Formats: sequence, structure tokens, C-alpha cells
Amino acid sequence: MISKLLSNDYSLSLINKIYSMLLGLLSSIFLTRYLGVVYKGDYAYITQLVAVLTIVFGLGLNQSYSFFRRKKPNGTFEKYVNFYFSQLIIHTLLAIILGFLLSNSLLFIYVCILLPFSVLKQQMASTVTIENIRLGIKLQMFNASVRMFSFLILFLFAESSLLLPVLITVGINIISVFIYIYFLRVIPRPLNTNFTFMKEVIKFSWLPMLTSLLITFNYSIDIFFLKSMGTQIELGLYATAAGIINYFWLIPDSFKEVLASRVARKYSTKSTILTIKISVFSVFMVILAFIFFGKFAIELMYGSEFVNSYKVTIILSFGAISMVFYKMIGVVLLAEGKRWIYFIVLLISVILNIIANILTIPTLGMYGAAISSVASYSICGISFLAYYMWDKKIKIKELISITVSDIKLIGNALKRR
Repeated sequence: MISKLLSNDYSLSLINKIYSMLLGLLSSIFLTRYLGVVYKGDYAYITQLVAVLTIVFGLGLNQSYSFFRRKKPNGTFEKYVNFYFSQLIIHTLLAIILGFLLSNSLLFIYVCILLPFSVLKQQMASTVTIENIRLGIKLQMFNASVRMFSFLILFLFAESSLLLPVLITVGINIISVFIYIYFLRVIPRPLNTNFTFMKEVIKFSWLPMLTSLLITFNYSIDIFFLKSMGTQIELGLYATAAGIINYFWLIPDSFKEVLASRVARKYSTKSTILTIKISVFSVFMVILAFIFFGKFAIELMYGSEFVNSYKVTIILSFGAISMVFYKMIGVVLLAEGKRWIYFIVLLISVILNIIANILTIPTLGMYGAAISSVASYSICGISFLAYYMWDKKIKIKELISITVSDIKLIGNALKRR
């Protein structure tokens, strides 16, 4: 039975998510207690800014890989890897220059340190998820273990600082890249980059890049506004709540990764609908459990100074179910090349998120940021769902009922090696 679970992509992905969630939770506990409320907010600001810049400097190439992998399967992986490493050289030089120019701001120096390998690691991880999902899953588990033990050491023996967590993250990213290269038996040749092919890729990728930027903004914009319009304490509490919400998406994220790998080869409406059903149910159960036990859990894990993040987490959880639709349906839309509908919905969501943050944070603080995010997530997820149902001619009852064929599909998936 265990061997069957480990040999099935969905099962292995779910096991990875459970393992990564547990170790990620421990990492969060150790890091949060190590940093404290104020440094926690600054660290969240740094990581979210890096996330935004990673999308910009990555040019959206990894977002286009599934499309070109299906269109031109032979040699595409090697061409992408060569271009990824040519970008690494450029980004490293640029980071050094910007580091000197921004030497008066310690937070921006940390961003420059993180950025080059953050871009490369994201590109390689996204590409490997499609090319060899089992390798990607195993490396995620390895990274979760290294991160957890590293932050435990910081918590036990080091004084509070932003530099050490930054250096640990850079080290993990570098190790991850080398492992990808070794196990995929690919030798990066940045000087042999096929720029003719890359022009075609970039021409396609600019929209996915802007789309990914909007996705990240949708997650990060509240952190940026709280940094400039709120207090340091509110920023730290809100960052903690936003981190907790990530664990609500354990099952949806595990299914999304496998779904991305499979729709790049062959698409099935039935399996996608079933994945949505299971994901929505799992998120609902997690929210219900958190309502009853969340306050106690926060105090136990992070300490009494973070208890006030409980109400913020509850507010944010109302947008979690809508994001299931975005996560699952978005994978299908991108694989099918339906970039514009994806982009337009996200653009509207981000614009509304920005307006709502500007209006609510001055009076409601971190609660205003949470309400703004929920409104944005809901508009995004429901819009994706409405379009998907219209495009695939799906009726509402197909999404809210579990049929005999659904049960058979689950059974076949567990049996399939």
C-alpha cells in the first residue's frame, strides 16, 4: 500500500505537502520567535519584494515552458536552461551594482543578495515540475528539512538579525539549483543560448510575466501598503497571519503541481473538476478547525505577542476557498494558451485590491488590508470559475456533487503507478 502511494504522483505530491507543511510550520515557529514582531514584518517586506522582482527579472520564461514543451518537446528543456544561466550572470552583475548604489538601505541590500539565485531557483523549480515532477517533489522535501534545521539553530543559538535568514535562503537556493542540474543530467551553456528561439519565447512570455507579477502583487500589495501606511507591529502580525493562510492551501497546492504537469501533456475536464471538489472541501475543513483552535495554536507556536493575528487570519480565510478556483483553473487556462482572460481578471483584482488598501488601511489598519485581500481573492476566483464553467459547458451540480464516477476516478488514481 505504501509503495503504491509513493509511486503515484498525486499521492507523493500530497505526502510532500503534508511533510513540507509540518516542517514549514516548525520553520515558521523558529523563525518568528527568533525575529520577533518588528523583524518579522521587515523580513516579510524583504521576501515579498524579492518575490515581485523575481517575476520581473525572470521575464516569465518559466510560465511559458509548459506551452513550448507541448509545442516543441525536443531540446526545449536544454534551451531554457541555457537562457536561465545567461540571465544569472546578468542578474548577479546587476545586483552587485545596485548593492553599491543602495548601500544606505540595509533592507534593499538584502534584496540584492537574494535576487539572482531566487530568480534561477524559481525558474528551474517550475520547469522541473513539468519535466520531472518527482524530482521536484523530493527536492522540496529536502529544502523543507534544511530550512527547518537551519532556523532551529538560529532560534537556539543566534541573536535576532535579518542577515542570517537571508544567507540561509540564498544557500538553499544555490544547493537546489545544483541538485536540479545533477539529477537531470544537463550542463548549462549560457554562451550557447539560442537567441532566435528565445525571441519567440519572450514574445510569448511577456504576458505570462505580467500575469505572474499581478499574482504576486495580489499576495504582496497589502504588505507593501502596511509597510508605508501602517505600524511595524501591524506589519509583523499581518505577515504572521498571511503565513498561516498558506497552510490552508496544502491540498490545493499539491494537486495544482501535478495538474500543471499533466495538462502540459493531456487534459481531462473530469479530473480537473474532481480536483476542485476535493480542494474546496479540504480548505473548508481547515478553516473550520482554525476557527475553534486557531487562537490557542497561535499562542502556543508563536507566543502571546502574536495572538492578535488570529482575527486577521480568520478574515483572510474567507478568501481561501475562492483562491482554489484560481489555482486550479489558472493552470488549465495557461496550458491552453488562454492568456488574456487570465491576465484581465487578475488585473481587475489587483486594481481593486490597491484601491481597497488605500481606502481601508488608514482607518482599519491590518484589518483593512485583510478585507481588501479577501475582496480581491473572491473576485479573482469566482471570475475564473464562471469563465471555466462557460467555456467547458459545466453545470453547477457537476461542481457541488460527488458522483460514482468521481469515486471510481479517485480509486483509479490511487491504483495507477
